[in-house]
Amino acid sequence: MKIQEMIANTFASAMRWMACLGLLSALGLPTAALAHSNEYLATIKGDHGGLLRMAEMYHFELMVKNGEVQAWVTDHGDTPQSTQGADASLRVITGTQAMTVKLNPAGANELVGKDSRIRPAAGTRIILSVTMKGQKPLQVRYVLSDSNADHADHTGHADHADHAGHAGKH
Repeated sequence: MKIQEMIANTFASAMRWMACLGLLSALGLPTAALAHSNEYLATIKGDHGGLLRMAEMYHFELMVKNGEVQAWVTDHGDTPQSTQGADASLRVITGTQAMTVKLNPAGANELVGKDSRIRPAAGTRIILSVTMKGQKPLQVRYVLSDSNADHADHTGHADHADHAGHAGKH
């Protein structure tokens, strides 16, 4: 009878451990999922001070300044991912005006685009389209808040009166 009791006790003990592990795993999943959601990434700044979003296996950090955009590409472990051979563009929508800027690979994991019409403002919507070399196309979306626009480079504001002339340029 002792062998049967030992087997029953061992089995019961193993079941308790499995139940504890299952509970701990279930409690940990929401945290792991939250750490890799765009909602969570929108609340933190990237390594370069930019806005963070994710798509598939990539994190995209975007920095928008007057006349220039930069995007850095990493994986979920923040390991830089090569942008060589990547095809990328940025659609910038401010009010009723929209424009597309081509981004070119630069550095180890950076994409850069320049256009004098880029003027970050609160409410500006941005769609980053990226096709990494050998991968399928991905899109990530950003909306600039007051604080995002405030951190932009504010040089060149003397030409604000000329902004009406940009309406037809896309």
